[in-house]
Amino acid sequence: MTTLDQLNDMEELKRVMARYARYGDTQNWEEFRKLFTEDAVFSFEAMPRATKDEPQSGHFTEGRDAFIGGMGELLKGVQTYHNMYLPDINITGPTTATVIWGLHDLVKLPTCIFNGYGHIHQDYVKVDGQWKIIKSHTSRTFVEEQWL
Repeated sequence: MTTLDQLNDMEELKRVMARYARYGDTQNWEEFRKLFTEDAVFSFEAMPRATKDEPQSGHFTEGRDAFIGGMGELLKGVQTYHNMYLPDINITGPTTATVIWGLHDLVKLPTCIFNGYGHIHQDYVKVDGQWKIIKSHTSRTFVEEQWL
């Protein structure tokens, strides 16, 4: 793998995350689905919740369809804004990579305004020439919840 190949892959990984934020925030689940492998796994620490009684951490979802179905349900009629920045990209092979993204997200639920600050740790695989997310872990170092 040449340096130019690695640089091209790094730019493409940035584009995947730009789409992740845009498709998620616009709730374009059809395009969002294309960013993941079918068997992708997802875990979250300190995520938005509809009530104070729900646990904030420890959420784990297996499978792209289960994740997107859950996101679609949680975010129905909800406004979100995700900003990912400062990618720490490691191309680990011709078809594998890991990236840690800085994260700030704003989620306006009917019951709570959630501001999260932290990181998204992702593993990627290249499938048919396209980078896809196979594993995603969101950790937040700081959370602000304004209950309405």
